[in-house]
Amino acid sequence: MEEEIFDLVLRAQQGDKEAMSKILLTITPLIRNAQNKVKYDNRDDLKQNIVELLIQKIMSYDLKHIPNFSSFCQMLIEVDDEKLQAVAESTEAYNWFKTQ
Repeated sequence: MEEEIFDLVLRAQQGDKEAMSKILLTITPLIRNAQNKVKYDNRDDLKQNIVELLIQKIMSYDLKHIPNFSSFCQMLIEVDDEKLQAVAESTEAYNWFKTQ
């Protein structure tokens, strides 16, 4: 699994849109769970912000220095607090996403 994610990230950084889609598809259940924690009107905004942040993190991830899946996962959950907090209306939803 680690090797597959590593390869997908590498390919995504090289412009492979299919690889990026596969990474995002992997975390779709987490995004849906986060969406269910906020008001219906804010769900699309939350999803868009999460996906945008993940793409930024994937594209900026340094595979040469930390090619480790657990470090990569940790980096993914260290998202821009202000963006997510602004979208997520309830503290419960925000805290849930941060712990995933």
